[in-house]
Amino acid sequence: MNNDLKRTIKKICPFVKRYEFYKNTIIYKDEHEKKHVIKSNENNILDIYNYLNSRGFGYLPRLEYCDDRTYVYEYVNDTITPKEQRISDLIKIDALLHNKTVYYKDVSLDEIKEIYENIGNNIDTTFSYYDDLITMIESKIYMSPAEYMLARNCSSIFSCLNFCKKELDNWYEMMQNKSKKRVVLLHNNLSPDHLIRKDDNVLIGWNKAYRGSPIHDFIKLYKENYDKYDFNELYHEYLKRFPLTSDERKLMFIILFLPPKIEFIKDELKSTIKIAKLCNYLVTTDKLFMENEAKYPKEKDDKVYE
Repeated sequence: MNNDLKRTIKKICPFVKRYEFYKNTIIYKDEHEKKHVIKSNENNILDIYNYLNSRGFGYLPRLEYCDDRTYVYEYVNDTITPKEQRISDLIKIDALLHNKTVYYKDVSLDEIKEIYENIGNNIDTTFSYYDDLITMIESKIYMSPAEYMLARNCSSIFSCLNFCKKELDNWYEMMQNKSKKRVVLLHNNLSPDHLIRKDDNVLIGWNKAYRGSPIHDFIKLYKENYDKYDFNELYHEYLKRFPLTSDERKLMFIILFLPPKIEFIKDELKSTIKIAKLCNYLVTTDKLFMENEAKYPKEKDDKVYE
């Protein structure tokens, strides 16, 4: 990959003064002391740029060069801002992205059934995994700290899985009467580090963008940052700018409540920390649900479709 990037740099800028190497990116400085960012073009970035510009979404870095393998955009100096303000701006821009790119697409019963079965299988396998794990732990005379913590909190895990199963059945019944679904362009790589603040906000990191349900940007951002920010407020900020339908909200919380499968490792401290993080995640997610969806005004449901 780096060879492709270097070839492009030499092609468009023969006199490079400095390189900075990152995982999938090179930042280089030209002979005029100006910085540029070059990345692999893994997602037809020019089409994404053209589409977003046509939809009036302008929070993009200025594209300077693009071919089938690489693209270059102008480096933007970031302004130091409070982390809470940065993620608030990020969720607002994501809501705007979804507003600018939303459209309605036909959805078949087979497609709905496939989603239902895939999530249902995930719930069942996760339930069996923890059921077998707890049975094994409880058969021991002496539990390790991590095992004891999991055994003490297994009721929360099974409660979440039962909730997911029940809500998935409700979602499937709800969707059987739907012939349309909403689709947006998802950034699919939301991170406070990808929001650059200068004269205006700039959103970078578009290599994973794709079209899908609007819930997935929030899901990914939440799972990676649930313990760092007040997502109750961020959820409100998002819904004010892009209200989700009742079936979208229901499916989102089913996915959020579905716990990952925690595997024990030899390092007992790390295993205990993993279990503690899982418990914290489930408690935090339950709080988000109870403070929002449990009292969501029913008269607002599905007004988005009008």
